[in-house]
Amino acid sequence: MHDAIDRKIIAILSKEARIPVKTLAARINLSRSATSERITRLEKNGTIRGYRADIGGLDPANISAFLFIRLSHTPMLGILDTLAAFPEVKRVSSVSGELDLVVEVVAASMEHLNNVRNTIATIEGVQDLTTTIILRDELQRT
Repeated sequence: MHDAIDRKIIAILSKEARIPVKTLAARINLSRSATSERITRLEKNGTIRGYRADIGGLDPANISAFLFIRLSHTPMLGILDTLAAFPEVKRVSSVSGELDLVVEVVAASMEHLNNVRNTIATIEGVQDLTTTIILRDELQRT
């Protein structure tokens, strides 16, 4: 269970992940060591699982999506090369099961995503394509 001070720390760190402990301590009216101990406890108990960088230059209005592709044939090397040529394609994964490929795409707008999707759907060998738009992307671990 978190007390009011923990909740303040969590709220501040969620908006300012790189805030110096000294500055954070002053905002919550605790010593630097007491603030550090609370942060360490929150990290150890899994409340704080990581810190995030908000990278400038990326348009938050971009649309991210996964394209789930079933192929009509294998091998798929030619299709992989074709997909890799799209600047909007960020990742292509060959998967097992009913699908053959999962393609991560980032487009500037919904219209742009539709154009990319429609172009990929016409590639020879693409039998079926389903699109899932990413609504929220919070945690990325490496």
